[in-house]
Amino acid sequence: MGPRGLGGKLFDGIWTFDDHTLTVDGEEVHAPENASPWMEFRDDGTVAGNYGCTPFRVKAELKATTLTLGDELPALPPPTATPAPPDEATSCPPPEKKSPELSNFEAKFKKFFHRGQLKITEKKFEQYSAASPPTSPQLRNEHGDVATLEIVRSPDIFETTFQLYQWMEYDHAEPLRSVKDTAFVFHRDGTVTGNLGCNDFTAKVYFNGSHLFFRDARLTTHRTCAAQNMADEKFVLETLQRSLNYFYAGTGGGIYMRDDVGSEYRATGLQFRPATDTDQ
Repeated sequence: MGPRGLGGKLFDGIWTFDDHTLTVDGEEVHAPENASPWMEFRDDGTVAGNYGCTPFRVKAELKATTLTLGDELPALPPPTATPAPPDEATSCPPPEKKSPELSNFEAKFKKFFHRGQLKITEKKFEQYSAASPPTSPQLRNEHGDVATLEIVRSPDIFETTFQLYQWMEYDHAEPLRSVKDTAFVFHRDGTVTGNLGCNDFTAKVYFNGSHLFFRDARLTTHRTCAAQNMADEKFVLETLQRSLNYFYAGTGGGIYMRDDVGSEYRATGLQFRPATDTDQ
């Protein structure tokens, strides 16, 4: 059970900064392209995350309107498996090769987080859509430092049935022809089950903050279906078996994934919608 109010909205979710930007000492600080800042408000009384390319975990007291951070703890261990080898241009560099921009961003993030109690408020947006809600949580301290948060993963993606309705290649999106026959259910135990358009399947899914990857994807039935379903299924299964590292954003309203490359225009990816959205 999490706190009530705005703090309850943060609880059990993974978040990043809106536009990967925060304001510290009156200066806007932007995360470099290869940085992946995120934070997870956990049910063990801690906040875990990544300053950009440096993992962290701290004790935390999350209430309805305040967040108070305490002592630093050992960072959470990385996933036991690894995705396909990363693009060297976008993966985090070793500590001795960090750029000044990355080092500065990480230092400012850490300063923001450990500079006294943070008040939780809401920022209202004049323009919004289903994908971009009308309000977002904000963290602010008494020094005027402020960060608007953006959801990476809400708890409601688990045990929700999604359909794989679109795959992306570079700047082109292609609807999946057998979308209504697909089903993906992500479970908290690190598995995903469902149907790839003809046959049932299972796979392991490893979440690592703002990234995820699949391993050991396989069919669990061996039916024969319509030709387009079989073709879609073969493509999707091969895609999952590649074990690419995906940036992702997921709520009960849908999941968006793109592989971890420098430019979104060079990325491939997958998009999921709730199975209840039959009118789309």
